[in-house]
Amino acid sequence: MFEIFIKIVFVLFTILGMVEAFRIFLFWLLKTEKSGKFCLILTMTGHDEDAELVLRSACERLRWMPDRQAELIVVDCGMDEETRRICELTCFDLPEICLCRPDEVNNILGL
Repeated sequence: MFEIFIKIVFVLFTILGMVEAFRIFLFWLLKTEKSGKFCLILTMTGHDEDAELVLRSACERLRWMPDRQAELIVVDCGMDEETRRICELTCFDLPEICLCRPDEVNNILGL
């Protein structure tokens, strides 16, 4: 019984490895010389108990991007004081996060 379980896990990891190798190949194939900057924009409103978790999760997604030219922009669309303070502390820990108001987004993006 244990051998069957090990074989199933091995097959699943093999399939996962093949999919990941195909993804890396596809990103390499589609890479251009001027890839630009990738910006992930996250809007937050009201009170959010999981604000730090949301920001750290978004940062981890950015770290897994293939070309690493990525930035997380968190837009304050009326979040409360506690959530804003949590976001500010998280931004202090993670330099790839930029916290701004809606009217500052164009300046940050360079538009």
